[in-house]
Amino acid sequence: MSEPQHDKEAEALALKRLMKHRAKPVYTPGNKLSLRIAKVMRPYAKDDGPGLPLIQRRWQDLVGPRLAKLSRPVKLTGKKEERILTLEILPSASPIFQHQNEMLKQRLAAACGGFLKDIKLVQKASTGRSATGKAASPPLSARDREEIKAGLDEIKNPQLSAALLAFGEAVYTQDR
Repeated sequence: MSEPQHDKEAEALALKRLMKHRAKPVYTPGNKLSLRIAKVMRPYAKDDGPGLPLIQRRWQDLVGPRLAKLSRPVKLTGKKEERILTLEILPSASPIFQHQNEMLKQRLAAACGGFLKDIKLVQKASTGRSATGKAASPPLSARDREEIKAGLDEIKNPQLSAALLAFGEAVYTQDR
């Protein structure tokens, strides 16, 4: 019966210690510097708002990871209420962007300081690049494939052999 009482006392003692030793916020000079710079620059950029580089840097945060993979901002034209943002999108993603046009306008207008009249969609075919930005690798030649198969002849399990063949092909195509 004394154990629950001991636990309560230990808990009360721990809470007392925690109340005395609260964590202090870490000093971050970068945040204060950016606020000072923004304060100095505000009068000079009051009609323009943030530019395209800021939107490009924050693109994934603004539209989400799914839409960020399908598009990228390329141009911001006009001044104040007449701003138009041009997006390059994949043709297959066009219906998604047309459907979410109003939601995107609201989010991007908030990021641009409330100044965004329209979003212009320009369809660009993929340039043979994958999602990571690397060029697509050429397929494995028949000779290389036969070399890999020859090395796997001793393996009796067909599933293991197929898995190792796929792995070998992936390694060979990445090394090119």
